[in-house]
Amino acid sequence: MKKSIVEIPKADPQTDNDTRGVAIDHVGISNVCYPLLISGWDNSRQEIKEVSMSLKVSLAPNVRGIHMSRLLEGVHHWSGALSMDNMKDFLSMTRKQQDSLTATVDCRFTWFVERPTPKTELPAWQGIETTWHGHQDNEGSIIGYTLNIPVTTLCPCSREISDYGAHSQRGWVKVKLEWSADDKIICPQEIFDKLQHAGSAPIYPLLKRADERHVTMLAYQQPAFVEDTLRRAALTLQQDARVKRYELNICNEESIHTQCYR
Repeated sequence: MKKSIVEIPKADPQTDNDTRGVAIDHVGISNVCYPLLISGWDNSRQEIKEVSMSLKVSLAPNVRGIHMSRLLEGVHHWSGALSMDNMKDFLSMTRKQQDSLTATVDCRFTWFVERPTPKTELPAWQGIETTWHGHQDNEGSIIGYTLNIPVTTLCPCSREISDYGAHSQRGWVKVKLEWSADDKIICPQEIFDKLQHAGSAPIYPLLKRADERHVTMLAYQQPAFVEDTLRRAALTLQQDARVKRYELNICNEESIHTQCYR
């Protein structure tokens, strides 16, 4: 029996000329889960992480579409670990691959930092939501990272009006820092070490009794509204001359209110 062979036309509509005259700022893939070798916060270790990646490029007004599959091909065949140091090269590769004026990348993953208990000094690992991000055009490259740092906040009003005790909640210090790719990057570990104290007390993955006593007493001594946490974080960043620009978003997950304060 003869096998029939179906020939696929070699048409490529994506490269067709488009006459509508509309340029597109960003087109690409979003929130694609993929394993990727990541160079860590201080480049001291590399780990394969499951990342959620968004990768977008610009499209000229006379071109109908980008080669979507090539975006993931570029990620798959990227040589070595992705890091802040080579993000500029990664963006350049993506622009060249798509013949685009701009390229933008966001790479979200969980990075684990060693967090010993505050008093008993027992070792443990704490996961921190981390995003590498970058943008490149003909004028240069802007790269940076975002950290979502957990803290404890204790309500100043609750402490003042209560005969004893006070209610506390989980807070999140989300900080985004960006630089020109030619500037020196601040190690994320430094930012984490500083901003974990912006609330009433830091969060730890492991606490023994002596540690729990220390953390709860520290939080009681340092009550903080969400506004206090933001201002403490902002002043900490402003005192570092290396920080050129930043964004802060503080969120408290309230424990006795239904609303969430931001």
